[in-house]
Amino acid sequence: MITHERLTVSGVRLLIIILVVVAAPHSRANEAAITPSDIPVEAFAALPSFSNARISPNGEKLAFFTEKNGRRNLVIQELDGENAFQVPSPAMASFRTFRWANNNYILIQSSMTLEREIFDGKTSETRWFSLSLETQEFTWLGKPKASQKELVSQSERIVDMLPDDPDHILLELDLNLDGLAEVYLTNLKEGHRRLKRHPINGIQNWYTDNNSRMRLGNGYLKSRWVVKYMQDGGFWKDLKKTEWGEKYNIEGFSSKPNTLYVRGPSQHGTMGIYELNLETEEITDTVFVNESVDINGIFENPETGRIEGIVFTNNFTRVQYISANMATIQATIDRALPRSVNTILSHVKSKDWYTILSKNDRNPGDYYIYDRPNGELMLLGNSREKIDPALMATVKPVKIPVRDGSKIPGYIVVPQGKELKNLPTIVMPHGGPFGVRDTAEWDYEAQFYSSRGYLVLKPNFRGSGGYGPAFEQAGHNQWGGLMQDDVTDATKWLITEGYSDPNRICIAGSSYGGYAAIMGVIKEPDIYRCAISVNGVMNLPKLKSGDRKSAIGGRSWTQRMGLEGSKDAEVSPYHRAKDINVPVLLMSSVDDARVPWEMSQDMHKRLRKLNKDSTFVKITDGTHHMVTAQSRLTALTEAAQFLNKHIGQNLEETRSGDITN
Repeated sequence: MITHERLTVSGVRLLIIILVVVAAPHSRANEAAITPSDIPVEAFAALPSFSNARISPNGEKLAFFTEKNGRRNLVIQELDGENAFQVPSPAMASFRTFRWANNNYILIQSSMTLEREIFDGKTSETRWFSLSLETQEFTWLGKPKASQKELVSQSERIVDMLPDDPDHILLELDLNLDGLAEVYLTNLKEGHRRLKRHPINGIQNWYTDNNSRMRLGNGYLKSRWVVKYMQDGGFWKDLKKTEWGEKYNIEGFSSKPNTLYVRGPSQHGTMGIYELNLETEEITDTVFVNESVDINGIFENPETGRIEGIVFTNNFTRVQYISANMATIQATIDRALPRSVNTILSHVKSKDWYTILSKNDRNPGDYYIYDRPNGELMLLGNSREKIDPALMATVKPVKIPVRDGSKIPGYIVVPQGKELKNLPTIVMPHGGPFGVRDTAEWDYEAQFYSSRGYLVLKPNFRGSGGYGPAFEQAGHNQWGGLMQDDVTDATKWLITEGYSDPNRICIAGSSYGGYAAIMGVIKEPDIYRCAISVNGVMNLPKLKSGDRKSAIGGRSWTQRMGLEGSKDAEVSPYHRAKDINVPVLLMSSVDDARVPWEMSQDMHKRLRKLNKDSTFVKITDGTHHMVTAQSRLTALTEAAQFLNKHIGQNLEETRSGDITN
């Protein structure tokens, strides 16, 4: 180990140490980059080279994700880098997350897109595997029995890690593929299972209390949201029939008997976290409320599943700890790593060590070990070794006036070294749209565009989550309406303030953001010079019809789609193609299980038939969320060339290697 720096923070002496680990060099490998534009597109498109770092419960081993051949691989090694071995992603799948089950086993979740006849199309599916560190062998925990080989659960979910039983977990499966979840006591070594919870009509998700007893279930029964709670006598109660059950959502079980953490409205119009007594059905305590933003939910210890804090997002996602001890630890770390958002990821009880992720708007993240007894911080690695935070753009929160006199929040990403004046601009509405929002955190797309000299605007239009129920509900049934108007008003604000060159503005987005990009140039032909859609919704009637037929809960959420008082075709890009008079770039992944890639292809064909300027790029993999480096590289490279052609005007062309579409 190499001593790097000593710090004294409020009387706490902290020693910064660098641990050199395999596949995660501590130094930024981008010395050749002098300006942001010198950073190659591949550096932005790459998956993190070091992420999800977790230490084994005994503090002897480190596991983390790294990139190899554009996909996530898992590395397990000693803390000093010795005895390392690498686990590649399965064919046609991607690793999503992992957790230490005990010192001998790691649980790994993978995701994939499959096309199954029973679902009549593509589906996004998850699998959980246990990995023996002794034999380096995998066991598929949700594998069906030989007699059930055709019945493979679409989704596998860990309900409880069973901290008092290190050899088993509670695993939720739907082996009958009837949309109802069963829970099994599952052995980590052999994968043997025993049924612990029979399905109940309408329940797709099960939850346990602090004693690992299944006490709560929720899900959709056609279009109705169902929540059921098991009382002490073993009887199930429908909480949607109680007065408080209509007002509050259950977040988890308190350590107090018969007490729940619930999420509900505060006096500020935001969503807070409260304690509710199940016997009296009354709120007994306010746990945490923020006047400006909603509480996202609760923070669970990844090893035990026990609730330790409250999660909320202002400009960054943070944790407010319930425990005074954890709050003290957080404060110590924050003093040692100022001007960053520092998140505690895991705890090694035997050594009193904590794994920390530290990041901000310019830094995608650094991983540390905090050795509390010795007051030491040990740097494990940088999440993106080819990204130098000193060359990244600053993200500034803004309040944007809109036409009804109110203001919406958003963020502008300002190119480094550029005056905030008359800049070529990309407006980037987010996906979702409901319950989703943009933040100030480092974002590979926005930072790439900024490195090429573009001002980027990320507006949180009404319908976005995090700003109270009224803000989100204002976007319901406002596709092509109020949500689109907010994006338009945000763009006009940039022009009024003098930030943007009015002749060089493009609108770009993914999923719903792709829809908003194309609807933007339909409704505002004089504002935007071009549009980019990635996996965007081009045919609204077709998407709604498919969701209603095939998706659990689809009948419910499709009721919020479309524009109130208008037919769906009136706010559907495919049906409004004749109104597009600027160049558009349409990109889609063939393994997208959320929005069929053919939507973009059909849109392109329709535009070309109408003699419109349209470019279509079919991306071979990546899923709806562009989870591979190659899919991101294709999208960024194509977008950069398109933007340079239509709004770049003398901007330096992007540097990139050869790519295959």
